[in-house]
Amino acid sequence: MTIVAVVRPGWTDFDEQHRLIGSLDLPLNSRGEAQLATLIERLKALPNPPDAIVCGTVQPAKRTAAAIAEAFDLTVRESEEFANLDLGLWQSSTIEDIGRRMSRIFHQWQEAPETVCPSEGEPWEVAVTRVQRALKKPLRKFDALVIVASEPLASLVSSLLTGEPPDLTTAFSEEPRDPIIEVFESSRDGEYIRQSNADETT
Repeated sequence: MTIVAVVRPGWTDFDEQHRLIGSLDLPLNSRGEAQLATLIERLKALPNPPDAIVCGTVQPAKRTAAAIAEAFDLTVRESEEFANLDLGLWQSSTIEDIGRRMSRIFHQWQEAPETVCPSEGEPWEVAVTRVQRALKKPLRKFDALVIVASEPLASLVSSLLTGEPPDLTTAFSEEPRDPIIEVFESSRDGEYIRQSNADETT
């Protein structure tokens, strides 16, 4: 049995402003730094302590992963293959502004992101291929894995684990909430079952 916790990073100024971050390299702000302690406490409540932490190479995920790693005496495994999706010209725009300017396209992207690619952004199917490749080794090797990922990468990872269609309607339809943790447990047939919803760790 493998347990996987998908952790969203602490907040940046863009989260506060309800802007799309995508692949931009932004530091956590003071609120994001304060959120790390809560994330760590929630991870300590999991049935098994993590034995590996993976993340991409930009600051929100790296800083969050580093704090978790320090708490559990682990080393962060950084990989470009766990980079957040490049959202092209949408990056740095507010969600409200994109919704106003291209309502139909944006809603289609939220409900079926594999059907829409933001201008100059990374196609969903390209991201799927690299994340599938990145997940293979750690899912085989570790019993309790933490993946630190911003949206929409976090939702992509969840979709790949469960085999459910991707859905970004919750991730990009509300004012930002405190970072959430989704927990998945492998079944005997190798599929992953979500053990908590977006607001709970257990």
